[in-house]
Order: sequence, then C-alpha cells, then structure tokens
Amino acid sequence: MSQVNQKDAAAYLALVTYAFHKTPTGGAEAFYQLLRQSSVHAHHDNDQLTSLVVDTHFQVNFSGQAVAMSGIGYVASYPEYRGNGAASRLLTEILQENYAKGTIFSYLAPFSYQFYRQFGYDYVFNQKRYEIEAADFPRGQKTDLTVRRLPFDIAQADLARVHQQADNHGSLVRGTFEWTYYFTLKKQPQFALVYDGEVAKGYVIYDFVGMDFIIYELLVLDEVAKQALYRFIASHGGAFERFLYTAPDNTGLERDMLEPSRANVTLLPYMMARLVNVSEFLKRFPIHLDKRITVVDEVLPANNLTFGEGEAVTMSIAELTKEVLQGAILREYF
Repeated sequence: MSQVNQKDAAAYLALVTYAFHKTPTGGAEAFYQLLRQSSVHAHHDNDQLTSLVVDTHFQVNFSGQAVAMSGIGYVASYPEYRGNGAASRLLTEILQENYAKGTIFSYLAPFSYQFYRQFGYDYVFNQKRYEIEAADFPRGQKTDLTVRRLPFDIAQADLARVHQQADNHGSLVRGTFEWTYYFTLKKQPQFALVYDGEVAKGYVIYDFVGMDFIIYELLVLDEVAKQALYRFIASHGGAFERFLYTAPDNTGLERDMLEPSRANVTLLPYMMARLVNVSEFLKRFPIHLDKRITVVDEVLPANNLTFGEGEAVTMSIAELTKEVLQGAILREYF
C-alpha cells in the first residue's frame, strides 16, 4: 500500500468535502488515517484532480476464516467533470487490481444501487432500525454479573475478545485500525461491558443525542449477559425519551419487549457486495451444489469459469455473490 503525500491527501480531502457537501465524519484526522489503510485511485486532467475512489483494505469473516475485502468509498468527482467516465474507469481499475491480488470480496455503501450493478455488485446486506419509547425498552433482569463503564483505551482488548467470539459471518475482522478508526476518530462513543468475574461477556457501544439514547452496537455471548445489559440500558429510561438502535438484520430485540407492537422497526437496505476473484474463493471455500455453474462477469472476464456437477446453470457474478453470502450479516454501523 503506497503512502499518500500531504499535498495529495489535502487535495483528496478538498474534493471529498466539495462532492459530499460536508467534511468527512471525524474530520481531516480521520480521513487521513483512512488513507493510510487504503489505496487511492485518482484521475487528473492537466494536473487538476477531477475524480477519486478510495479502496480500503479490510478483512471479513467468512465461514470462520479471515479473507481479504476491498472496501470502496468516497467515489467522488468535481461537478464540471462528472459524466466523463473517470469514476467508472477508476472502479474497474480497482477491481482488476484486487483480482490480481487474490482479493475475494468487495463491499460498498451505494449512492445508487443501479449504478453499481453494472460493475457486478448486488444488494446483499440489510439493517434493522429500532425506535423504541423509553418505557418500552426491555427491562432486563438483575444478575450476578457486573456492568462497567470504561474508556476506550481500557475497554478495547475486552471489546475485541467479545467481538471475536460472536457470529460475524460476513462482518469485518476488527484489528487495531478498525477499532481505533471507527471508535476514536470517526466517533467517540461510550462503552459499557458486562463481566462474569474478570471475563467480558458482552458490551454496548452507545451515545446520547438530545433526548435520544443511541445504541451503536449491542453484543452478548449468552442470555445472562443480555439481561444484564438490558437492565443497564433501561436504567437510562428516566433521562431519555427514546432508544434508537441500528442493528444487523438478524437482530430480534422486539422479541424481548413486553409490547413489541409499540416499537417502530424498519428494515433498511444497506450495503452491496461482489465476489472479486472466484478462483481464489473456490480454493478456500469449495461449493458443493447439485449444479454445474457457469459464471458470467462482464467486468472481470477472468471469473468466467464453470464448476460443479449436475444441472447446467448460468449465473452472473452478482447472482453468485448473493448465493454465497446468504445468511451473512454486516454487524458494522458506522
């Protein structure tokens, strides 16, 4: 990964700020830190920066293994250069580069689902959005566990241990970069962990916005820990009007409510994904289906291969991606 010099980084920040009408969340420091974990693909016209795409190097959990994932972000162009095809060429270049590196997946949060479908991406992940009146949040139970509010630097190791033990099929593998970038630079939330003795059994990452209690992440390893954290969260009910929580789509918080019909629960389309290198995927994760699949990938023709036994089926790269990511969740909400 090449290091971006200060002059170029400042130019990238100026373009992104102009294109999205706001400074990136977390400000310049967060944006520059992201660039250190990324490759920037940029287009210039007579030395003038016109467009860029940021390719951040992540890993995701797939069937218990960590695999490379290209996270596409900050797809931006100055208005006078929009429509010249530069962003499309940059995105194709990124996919070709990642294929050559053996990257298995690419994820992105789309500004237009239709636009990214032409590059082989498809809509894969949902979020579940909860708006719950304070009086209706699950009350939890008193347990023998202990809830501790801790600063991030003290909590980080135990947050990571709990996260690593959870069901993260499809979600990010969080190393030091992911934890510090998202939870100290992009936002500075509060952290409460539940302990059985000195062993962390769950956590809630949260913040306060006006009269709303915002839950960013609620993760527990067993029922007792869940009840303890529910009790901790519900104890804030006298100070807030609502609890807001954007969660993975397999979350069942409503099943723990006394009056679930009073909650506003919305399923939100979220991120898109695509397989980048099918051969590399099949080496790591052989697919056993009663089908002989022929893959069609118009952007990366090296993926146009046939595998399996049985009925002959033709699948686009997007269709194959949806097939292999069935049941995956994206835990991250940033």
